[in-house]
Amino acid sequence: MQAKRQPVDRKLMKDINQNTLLNLIRSHAPISRPQLTSLSGLSPATVMSLTNRLIEHGFVREKGMAESTGGRKATLLEIRPDAAFAVGLAVRGFETTGVLVNLHGDIVFVERMELTLRHEHTRAVELLAGCVTQVLSHAGISMERVIGVGCALSGYIDAQAGRCVDSWNLDWHHIEISQPLSLRLSLPIFIDNDVSCLTTYEKLFGRCNGCQNFLTVSLGRGIGLGLVINGGVYRGATGGAGEFGHTVAVVGGRLCECGKRGCLEEYVSFRGIIANYQEYLSNVTDVNKVRHALPGWDMQHEERLIFELLERADQGDEEARLAFQRSGELLGLGLANLVNVLNPECILLTGEGTIVERHLLAPMEVVLRQHIFSELGSSLQVLVDPLMSYENWARGAGALVLHHFFSSSAPVLLS
Repeated sequence: MQAKRQPVDRKLMKDINQNTLLNLIRSHAPISRPQLTSLSGLSPATVMSLTNRLIEHGFVREKGMAESTGGRKATLLEIRPDAAFAVGLAVRGFETTGVLVNLHGDIVFVERMELTLRHEHTRAVELLAGCVTQVLSHAGISMERVIGVGCALSGYIDAQAGRCVDSWNLDWHHIEISQPLSLRLSLPIFIDNDVSCLTTYEKLFGRCNGCQNFLTVSLGRGIGLGLVINGGVYRGATGGAGEFGHTVAVVGGRLCECGKRGCLEEYVSFRGIIANYQEYLSNVTDVNKVRHALPGWDMQHEERLIFELLERADQGDEEARLAFQRSGELLGLGLANLVNVLNPECILLTGEGTIVERHLLAPMEVVLRQHIFSELGSSLQVLVDPLMSYENWARGAGALVLHHFFSSSAPVLLS
């Protein structure tokens, strides 16, 4: 007996087709309906009906006419960027940056909030909800115009389950975020590792949007890695892919915050560079130089001390120069291993507030090129984004929402 066929969910099919068209308009605008018909495989009548609906609800607008091919000119379509907004939060231990982004991924409002979130895991949902409310209130945007909230967190984040597994910078461990925050705000909530958020933005709107295989490497208080493999952001089986900072750089080396020894992060992060400098100073016999060692430091002052070390290196301080050089060489070796395993088209290097390019990146690239296998580096591009502000990390969190909004499986929120 032939199995009974399940009825087609017509609303689901309509939603998928609608989002397919929306995403095609986003990525190919300005684009005509005949072009959409060709790219989507949908019938001209379906394309006409669904695009008219998107125009009616304000998500798409007409913009000019296509060049004539001998017949009637076709109308060109594009996304209307202010039709809806996403909130993005870059969550740090002692401050949070919130942004409002439009449907083009552009930042239209920024809010910087001095807020201690480190150790505050029991109040995480309450504090994050307050951040979202403050951003919307100060931006003058109603909740009804928001399609979702994205949160960029450091550490091991299970994006699919919506929970922070381990964030040593925040001291949050096994914290459920997406579901309770969604219930609190009545909005879709998406969380991910901060570098994966940044990578999502780069894939959708940034310099790497034409690449199918690339790496985003973040240098700062930690060392982060975002991976795009075959056109999609790769997160691994449980969301833990990309812990580049916790690969072993020195066997039996310095004790890391994660409890293991010799992690790359302990040699290349802000605290790693500072520790390099202190180790080199310990071998110096010049009493005057030792007297000028860096003062005691903590997480809130690492970036300021890195700027001081940069100035010392610029002024000829050999130990400061060697501290950056050691970090660069170990980073280059780690990147070479990634290139040899993954064969990316491009590596995007960026920084958390600052990037120490003039003293770290030159030795990094030398070692990287020395250790790449065969011809894997012949067409490899290394791009540097030297001044990554925290609002750009928050924009990456907003891009999580936009990625979901434009995906073919997520219905457009039409009233």
